[in-house]
Amino acid sequence: MSHRRKSPYRGMHTARNGAILPLVAITMPVMLILLGFSVDLAYMQNTRMELRAATDAAARAAATRLSQTDDILQAKARAKLIARSNFVAGKPLELSDSDIQIGRSQPNGAGRWVFTAGASPPNSVRILGNRSAGSIGGTVPLFFGGFVGQSDFEPVQTATASFLNVDICLVLDRSSSMKLNADSSESGMYISDSRFCSAPNDRSRWMALDSAVRVFIQTLSNSNADEQVALVTYSSDLSTYSPPLCGASNSPSSLDSPLSTDLSLIETEMNRLKTSTWNGNTFIESGMRRGISALTDPARGRRFANKVMIVLTDGHENEGSALSATPDTRNEQIVVNTITFGDFADQATMAEVASAGGGRHYHASDGAALERVFRELAAEVAQITE
Repeated sequence: MSHRRKSPYRGMHTARNGAILPLVAITMPVMLILLGFSVDLAYMQNTRMELRAATDAAARAAATRLSQTDDILQAKARAKLIARSNFVAGKPLELSDSDIQIGRSQPNGAGRWVFTAGASPPNSVRILGNRSAGSIGGTVPLFFGGFVGQSDFEPVQTATASFLNVDICLVLDRSSSMKLNADSSESGMYISDSRFCSAPNDRSRWMALDSAVRVFIQTLSNSNADEQVALVTYSSDLSTYSPPLCGASNSPSSLDSPLSTDLSLIETEMNRLKTSTWNGNTFIESGMRRGISALTDPARGRRFANKVMIVLTDGHENEGSALSATPDTRNEQIVVNTITFGDFADQATMAEVASAGGGRHYHASDGAALERVFRELAAEVAQITE
């Protein structure tokens, strides 16, 4: 009679199999919850990306429309239209009026742009991309969030787009001394001078200025900002002299080119001036007041553009007071930068004018330095931020 010996491990296998089943039953729901959480997490991240893209697009479009039209209502309408054309979690992004803020961005001391809602003149649009419970689109439902007591989520994004439209008026000295040689230490030109009844020659201060202005225009043309430029020149009224003087004018200043984005118009006028005969004393105030009129022209000036006046002289004012024009430039929010050209120019007075006008004073001792000044000024105003 044979006897079978029972394996001591047989019962252990049976017990282990029995223990695994409850473990699987316990961990399976946890695994499903973790899987669902991973799916929802990826969905939430994708929704945030969609919301950021839609908000950015709406802010850029609204800022662009505001810069083009000076119309806040049009800017808001554009923001809503572009937001609606972008889908967030399967639904178009809907903006309410309260989601669109119009204001102004300016750099702080650290060079960072800071937005202030309602500030004037406006140059920025801030958009609140909102899928919270109080928004038009409502919250974003989750697929598995109900398992952990969170059935939806409320993403919010903000985006600010800014522009720097600039209206610039060049106010340039065309007094007789501008026909002196650029490297000359002479302070003025007499009627008996052979150059008095001629157009400026190639070595003159005016021709050095002509080159610098072309550098300025070219730098602006290469920028992404949207500038308008006007040209004013000034001397003084010589019409009362008898017999009449060469190049005499009955107006101490003239608007040679009104505000325009067509910068070639400035070059055309500079071409005319360098082949013309003109004379006079230095009546800077008249040029500045003509510049104020050009920058505030309701037919050409833009309400929300930054306004900049650049005033150049090679001498001392002997008529009027440039400083007396600065209260009016401040009232019109026009920043006045001044340039003195040559060692005879009155640097102290023009520095005072720039300070009173909220701008800066530059001095150029020669033609190369003058070009550097104009290039720096063009780079300073030709900014765009987003």
